[in-house]
Parts: sequence; structure tokens; C-alpha cells
Amino acid sequence: MPAQRRDFLKQIFAAGALPGFFAHPGTLGALLDPQAAQQANPDFDAQAYDFWSGFTAKTGKSAIAGAGPTRGAKTDHNQPVFLHHGTDGFRNAALLDQSKLADQGDVLVSVNTSVVKVGDDDQKTFERLQNAQLRVDVAQKTGIIPLIEAMGYTVVGAMSSVKASEKAAKGSAAKGTSASAAKKSSTPAVQNISISSDAAWQKMQSIPLPGGEGRWALNLEAQKKDSLFCKVLQNLVKEGNLFAPMLSLPGIAMSALNSFNTLYGALHAEPVQIIKSNPVRVFATQQAIESTGATASEIGAILLQSGTYVLMSVGQAPTDDQLKKLTLAQDRIVRAEDAKLTGDDLDAAAADVDVLKNVTYVTFDVQVKRTTLFGGGSKTSG
Repeated sequence: MPAQRRDFLKQIFAAGALPGFFAHPGTLGALLDPQAAQQANPDFDAQAYDFWSGFTAKTGKSAIAGAGPTRGAKTDHNQPVFLHHGTDGFRNAALLDQSKLADQGDVLVSVNTSVVKVGDDDQKTFERLQNAQLRVDVAQKTGIIPLIEAMGYTVVGAMSSVKASEKAAKGSAAKGTSASAAKKSSTPAVQNISISSDAAWQKMQSIPLPGGEGRWALNLEAQKKDSLFCKVLQNLVKEGNLFAPMLSLPGIAMSALNSFNTLYGALHAEPVQIIKSNPVRVFATQQAIESTGATASEIGAILLQSGTYVLMSVGQAPTDDQLKKLTLAQDRIVRAEDAKLTGDDLDAAAADVDVLKNVTYVTFDVQVKRTTLFGGGSKTSG
């Protein structure tokens, strides 16, 4: 990418002007043209461009893990499984008790990333390739009022590059820590990724879903080299944990988000998908799901209620019988006997669960509250 264009993007990102910038796609010019993007980006990936430029136009499907790797219709092995953990243990979010949802109306939801656990094979992939990106999208189905466009809420996080980790390891070794130990500690298999302290992401903690329906997507991928997108943003964000927040777009109009997605896809660099999905339909009220005339599992949707959700790819998901022997402790999946552990001991236990050795998952703390978004003011209740 020419330095002038890269500097232009840096200025836009640093100024926090992305929502307004993408609200006027005409100002993007060649940045959104696939042929021009291909000329500017030597690592242009046509499949990534097609996926992200049409990201919101297609509806993703939640898979159901059962007695075998999958149950039901044919699925892609990168397709996500949405699990909910509650008093009944782990249950597929498409099979939750519909009667426990709010009956009708609008809701406010918070979807806060909590923990990422990287499977052994995926960890090797991250180390072999350049970096990894994690992206979370939550979107409204309809606007709060007819004259307002539906909004999307997006956050992109990036894993510290392998080169950066190696550099940090060498620095630690110089201070008296062995390089191998420092490198190992720099990329742990289990790590907190809560980014609620980020000012922009805090707005994701109060997402209005008019009519109790929206969409939710998680995409986790490794990249064969730093994409141009990463190169720009890494200059703006200090690398910290395994996944550091790079970019937040809270409450952006869907048309503007579509423009961003096109640029996002154009600047990708040969991604290797771990979890891949277009936005999956979510229903937080009984009326919303009943209006479809089908069950959530029949349409590949999920039911949304307060609790902890665990997302993983269907190709890695354990069976129902295996999950019955496990529980959740501080948003980590562990054996029941390890539930009282804390700190590094708990992380080690989560990484040591036999049936999850090669499972990569992300946990989310979700809260759902009833609200009235218009007509008499905004009111909420638990």
C-alpha cells in the first residue's frame, strides 16, 4: 500500500472518525474498488474480499453438536456452535427453554468477551503463521424507529504477532528469564480478553434490540502474514494480552458498516479460518421467535438470555456426553473437581482438559434486560 494511503488511513483511525467516514462511501474512492485494492495490496485475497463485502447480506447458521461431530444438516467445520451454560450445565443455545425468555417487547443486551482458550493445533497455527484476529459483531434487525437505520456493533481484536512475542521473549531472557520460558508465557493457551475497559467497547455493553431480535457473529482467524489492516492499526494500539482491542465501531449504521467490511476484506492477507460465520439470528423474546413460525434450531438461530455463552467451531466441538462431565469456572471450561481453582492453576486446568486439547473457544458474559426503546421514554428491568 502506498505510504500516502496508509498514512491517510492512520489519520482516520486515530481521529476516531470511522463511523462518519464509512457513512459516506463515495469518499472512499478506490479503497472500496476490488481491482484497485488488488493492485494496492499484493496479498489481496478474493475469497476474503467476497466474504466480508457480503458479510451482513447473508445469514449465518448456528450448528448443533450432538452424539457425533455434528447433528442435522450438512455444516462447514468452521461453523460456530453457540453453547449456553446455566443451572442445567451446557446446552446448545438453539435448544434453550423458550418460555424463560422475556415475553415480548424490546431488550438491551450486553455481549462482553471474557476468555479465549486456544487449542493445541490452533496454537501451532498461530505460531507458524504471522498473527490472529478475533472479530465480534452484534447487529439490530430493525432500527429503533422507522426513520433510523438499523445499527451494528463491531470490535476487532488482534493477537500479538509471533515476531513481537519472540522479541519480548528475547528481552525477558536478557533480564534473566530463559528465552523458551519467556516465549511460552507470552502466548498462553488460556487468557482473559475482556476489553470492557475500552471506552468505545463500553457502548457494546448496552445494545438495544428492537423487538427482541438481532444477529451475532464471531470470526476468529490466523493470517499468513500481517495484513495491511493490521500494519496500520498496530501503529495505533499498544500490544498487550493475547488479543488486544484494535478497533471498535459501536452503534454504526449498517450501510456504513458494509463499507467498512468491504475495506476490511480488501486489506486481508490469506486468512486461515478457525471460526467463521455470517451473523446468526438471535431471539431474546418469545414473541420474536414465535413470529417466525419455527424453532430456533430449525432456522439455525439461537435464543438469547442472561448467562455465559461459549462459542467454538463445530468441527472441534465435544459431544453432549463429554460436556456433561465438565463445568464452567470463571468462564473457563474445566473438570468439576477443578472448579475451585484460581489464577494460573485454573488456567492450567482449563488447558489440560483432555477432550478440549484441540478445541479453541471464546466465552462471553451476556446480560439481557427488558426495555422500552420509544414511547414513554426508555425504561429497563431485569
